[in-house]
Amino acid sequence: MMGRRFGFFTLSDNIRGILLMVLARLVFAGSDTCTKLASSRLPATEVIVIRNLISLPIILALAWHLGGLRYKAAFRDRTVIGRSVLEGTGTIAFVAALPFITLGQSAVILLTVPIILVALSALIYKEDVGWRRWSAIFIGFFGVVLVANPFGGSINPYLLLAQFTAVTWAFRDLVTARIGIRIPSVTVALVNTVVVGLIAVPGVLWEHWRGFDQRELFYLVGAGILVTIANYLYIAALRTGAISVVAPFRYSAAVWASIAGFIVWGDIPDLFGVSGAVLIVGSGLYTFYRELDLKRERCGAEAFSSAAQRQ
Repeated sequence: MMGRRFGFFTLSDNIRGILLMVLARLVFAGSDTCTKLASSRLPATEVIVIRNLISLPIILALAWHLGGLRYKAAFRDRTVIGRSVLEGTGTIAFVAALPFITLGQSAVILLTVPIILVALSALIYKEDVGWRRWSAIFIGFFGVVLVANPFGGSINPYLLLAQFTAVTWAFRDLVTARIGIRIPSVTVALVNTVVVGLIAVPGVLWEHWRGFDQRELFYLVGAGILVTIANYLYIAALRTGAISVVAPFRYSAAVWASIAGFIVWGDIPDLFGVSGAVLIVGSGLYTFYRELDLKRERCGAEAFSSAAQRQ
């Protein structure tokens, strides 16, 4: 049973990958919880600078252990730097929005990143996106409208800020795909930690540094440690098992964030929020599996063409 193969991965590989992905999303929820608690009084840029200063020695130690420090050229690579700038821009918007939206809302809106990515691939790289996937994209964004719940009289502008983060991070993922395979993931993560922290520095100078008490320091330390662990687990998950098996479990983020929001703040999503979450998750999963089907069809057509040419 354990020797059964899924592509290049065994069943045990995929089980470990799934567990790592679910654990990564749980740790991300913990990091976002600490960040939201710390940012209730502190400016977003100050939170990011402190969080990244805490993360830096951890990711440095990890990069040293995995040999990622040998790739100093990554700090001059325009693609790596550009990816980090997009990450930092989205992170500032996300942390600024967190005090004013629920943790569940933030997690659900960020789950639109894969959906936006498909739309951007069609618009920028002219990839063929059929009516089924375009329908899934529009359904996903209708889910965002339900999460925002404009029927209550007004739209929370901070939900729009969180959606801006999702769009920015979709661009980030497009850029990430163009990073050369010679640069290890841990090196990209190290550059990202440094650049995102530096991007937030001007905001700190503009908003003026505010002191923080021991409780806020505890939250900031927790956020810094947890976000580093979560990023490492996420990368490990995608490298341990087949992406087609592991990636859909990223949607467990909505579950963990909703549980954390209920435990810490007593947040209970309304009917519109639940309906919107279902539409977003459903459209994301459909988009993902439709992409896999198309890849299988292309691979089959290429194999058939090669066999025909050999004959």
